[in-house]
Amino acid sequence: MSGPASSSSSSSSSSSSSMTSNSGPWTSMMSTTPSSNSTCGMTGMNGTTMMYCPSFTCNYTDCYTMYTSQNTTLCADGVCLCQLIKQTDMCYTVGCSLSCADSCVNASQTNCSVSCCNSTGCLNSSFASMMMNTTTVMPTTSTTPTMKTTILPTTADKGNKCHIGSCTGTDCYTTFQTAQTCTSSQPHCQLKKETEGSGLKWTAGCTTNCSYQTPCKVSTLPPCHLECCNATMTSCLRLNGTLNVPNFSTRGPHLNTELVASLFCLLAITLLL
Repeated sequence: MSGPASSSSSSSSSSSSSMTSNSGPWTSMMSTTPSSNSTCGMTGMNGTTMMYCPSFTCNYTDCYTMYTSQNTTLCADGVCLCQLIKQTDMCYTVGCSLSCADSCVNASQTNCSVSCCNSTGCLNSSFASMMMNTTTVMPTTSTTPTMKTTILPTTADKGNKCHIGSCTGTDCYTTFQTAQTCTSSQPHCQLKKETEGSGLKWTAGCTTNCSYQTPCKVSTLPPCHLECCNATMTSCLRLNGTLNVPNFSTRGPHLNTELVASLFCLLAITLLL
């Protein structure tokens, strides 16, 4: 099933016009465009002419594999051409043909003939060229790793809350029920005691830092803090009249005025002895 058949002496057929194509991703392929009176590739036992040609549609990267794995098809009587057509940039079709389509002359052209010939197996070089360009020209893909950024939540993102309110009276703060959401710069809740006229004023809410404020002990005069605590998802203020302040280790050293005076007295007595 290979090799061109001889024509009769009375009709001297000739092959003409060499075609160069830059279609598809490959650089170039040479093919011969037969004349309209070309003979078919083989002559059968009964004198009829026979032409065998592959018949399929393929993606450019798969064309060579399909060409080498599929059997050829016997063309109909009088159909003496085998043609490879570029339908789109990457889609190709091959099969028997009565005539040759316009040759592909540039890479962007479509619906054109990549190769058109008149002998069984005459498309070997065209498909071989496609295979070579598939292995050398097709771009490789690479994956760039992405960095995952983790953002730690701030106090505001956590939604920490404190009771908020202001009132005048001995223990009016016990009625505070409304809570406010603290910002990232307000990590503490406070209940502050002050004097206003002849009465006591109480203020509750979020604050920047109350850990170093004077706690409201029994003998302490206002202003002072009855409560100072770390803000949480629910208000840490007790609002029950009990002292709720950081302990000594949290607040740092805190010496009241009476203790300092006593120390100075002891020092003075020691110096006089």
